[in-house]
Amino acid sequence: MKKINVVGNNIRIFRENKLITQEELALKSGLSQGYINQLENGKRRYTQKTLELIAESLSIPVIEFFKEDNEKRTTTKAENVEIQKTKKKAYKKDFSHLLNGLPNHIIEHYMSLLKLEKELLKRTTKS
Repeated sequence: MKKINVVGNNIRIFRENKLITQEELALKSGLSQGYINQLENGKRRYTQKTLELIAESLSIPVIEFFKEDNEKRTTTKAENVEIQKTKKKAYKKDFSHLLNGLPNHIIEHYMSLLKLEKELLKRTTKS
């Protein structure tokens, strides 16, 4: 009889619903990407501490990992894209509002930082 990996499956579901990779979750939680992968695939056991770190990183209560009905809560790729577009619009509006009251030299500083971040992101996604 095959053992069901409820906790690992739920970690994957919540991570994918938030549109983050295993690597991003690892960075947020302070765990390794390999450990996240092994948890999701049922090849590694979890501890209370690791579940707390992952739950905090995903902004969900630990108890959600143990529920067997989370499969029904997954969103489609199209829904996830729409969610991200909505978030991006909100972030742009917030960012614009924040920059509005700042002096030009500070705005220029943040713009150069953003350009550097964008360039770094391009390089890391190409690798």
